[in-house]
Formats: sequence, C-alpha cells, structure tokens
Amino acid sequence: MSSETTNTLFGVWGSSGNDVFAVGDGGTILYYNGSSWASMSSETTIALFGVWGSSGNDVFAVGGTNILHYNGSTWS
Repeated sequence: MSSETTNTLFGVWGSSGNDVFAVGDGGTILYYNGSSWASMSSETTIALFGVWGSSGNDVFAVGGTNILHYNGSTWS
C-alpha cells in the first residue's frame, strides 16, 4: 500500500483498521482512515520512532527528546 511519502517510517499504531498513525524521518506523521493515507503536521523535523495511544483522540509520538500529543485535532 502506498503512503505517498519518501521518508522512512519507523512506527505504526492504530485503535482500529480505520484509525491508524505512522511516524518516521523528518517528523513525518501519517494518518490512515481506512481507505487512504494523509500527511499530518507535526511541527518538528526530528525523526519520530514510536507512536502509541489509548484512543484516536489520545495519541503520543516520540523521537529524540520530543514527545508529541494528538488530541483528535492537532499535534502539540
């Protein structure tokens, strides 16, 4: 399945088959809604190596000294 990114991806997590996040080089965060991937803004260029959450509205991505949180609408 094509994600339309040329960056290396390191981590993936999903709360369901239509709520999946992938992270990687250059601060890449992708979101899969069950039919296609879309890029999300992380506001960082640091490589992200892991992603995990308790729901689609409570997701964390980590890399280097950064811990990012997604609240269902934005990463901070």
